[in-house]
Amino acid sequence: MSAPDVVATPVAGELYHEVHQFYAQQMYLLDEHDVDGWVNTFAEDGVFVSNGLPEPLRGHAELLPATRAGADRRDERGVVHRHLMTMLAVWERSDGTLLTRAYVLVVETGREQPTRTWANTVIQDVLARRGDSWVVLERRIALDRKGHASSVLPDVSREGARPA
Repeated sequence: MSAPDVVATPVAGELYHEVHQFYAQQMYLLDEHDVDGWVNTFAEDGVFVSNGLPEPLRGHAELLPATRAGADRRDERGVVHRHLMTMLAVWERSDGTLLTRAYVLVVETGREQPTRTWANTVIQDVLARRGDSWVVLERRIALDRKGHASSVLPDVSREGARPA
């Protein structure tokens, strides 16, 4: 995810707010089943890695059908997912990309069932500027029910998120 020689520094202020807004919009797209919109928040060759998937998804050509299938399964079951992001940390890297890490709680609600936690995750992204927004170059998600986050996520303290 990060080259060892890429130094990163924590961000604050306007840039932090901008990234937080990017994620809010991205999660809304996913939760409202705007699959095309959500996939377009990834670079054309973006990578999606999760310990809940057998293999990484690479590029829009793989992300689109997998995301659409998930939305269809939720529709068939009559449930809605809401992705709640918290504890967002953002580092600006010397190559101009951003490294982010956050917790994402996925809550599921159905018409005939109580609201429940569907997944508790740690998410780590590399973002790149695209116009006046951002795109995901690489996303790594660790589902807590599948084991500790270290099985999927590199230690950011060793992977470039260190003081300049």
